[in-house]
Amino acid sequence: MAPETGNDTCSAREEHQGHLCELESQQEWDIIKQVTDQPTVRCENCGNVANSPRNVCMPGDL
Repeated sequence: MAPETGNDTCSAREEHQGHLCELESQQEWDIIKQVTDQPTVRCENCGNVANSPRNVCMPGDL
């Protein structure tokens, strides 16, 4: 996982607590495993991949 980039470039700041960068900073490893097991999107900020655009700051195509 990439380091947290902060939420200054987050497209959905109100949902930032569920984004991978925030989950990683909180060491929520079990949740991270659940939201990354079948990735469909990539974060344009940090490069992390997730199952849902709801779990990254700036969703982009894989």
